[in-house]
Amino acid sequence: MSTQGMKPQKTGAFPGYITPPLPQKIRLYVLALMKVPFYRYGEIGNILYTVGKNILDGVILYAMFSMAEQEIVKAAAILGIAVKYAYPGITIVSANLTSGFIDRLESMREIRRQIQRLVRAYVGIGTGQTLGGLFLLACYPPVFKTLFFGIQYPTDVIRNIIVSLYVLHHICDGSAQIVEGRCWFKVIEIKIRKGEILKLSHNFWVIYALSQNFQLILGQIFLWSSLALTNKLSPQLTHPVLIGTLSFGFFALAISKFILPVTYRLRLCS
Repeated sequence: MSTQGMKPQKTGAFPGYITPPLPQKIRLYVLALMKVPFYRYGEIGNILYTVGKNILDGVILYAMFSMAEQEIVKAAAILGIAVKYAYPGITIVSANLTSGFIDRLESMREIRRQIQRLVRAYVGIGTGQTLGGLFLLACYPPVFKTLFFGIQYPTDVIRNIIVSLYVLHHICDGSAQIVEGRCWFKVIEIKIRKGEILKLSHNFWVIYALSQNFQLILGQIFLWSSLALTNKLSPQLTHPVLIGTLSFGFFALAISKFILPVTYRLRLCS
């Protein structure tokens, strides 16, 4: 049978595509940061949140569970159970509300209006994560004792207070993270995946995965570093180094998700 005049069949959207090696992935990630201002400022916020949250976890959780072991014997067990059974509820409610928001967002034809709504959502996300950070900060033993040990509460009441603070931290921070994850994906889908720079749009998932892995590694570095520092200085929880580390972590977390709205307002990204 003659094959003359027959059109070749397509084998895929990008025939011959090969996943780039790690150095090329890093170059694509850096290129996205340089060429897409929305991505650059949003990613700076993501990195600051990762650093700040893991510093707070490393310093506060070690100190808090030490306090629980010495002064509030049952608190650690209650904390674990409360968070384990509260978090699925937080996820269900937050995911349900966010999915409705994203559906309404995608029904808008104008990209500009979608971006405006996403930026406004980031203000709420930043507020939720800052409140979560404040509740976690209140669990730090010197802060907790300053706030609640002035009055001689019974041990059961003190235990309930610290458990409530930690659960409130998870409600605020956890729900904000779920909303932020979906909003951020929508932002980079608009700005990179459907953007004008083909080299970036064709490698969208490579850039996204590299960013996630980078933040995961960075988070582990700061978590274990702050944990080791707290372990070394644990007899003196008011040591200037610990207080400075804690302050830096909270500041980084508090400003992280407001960077994108502020830079959008200042017209630094579009």
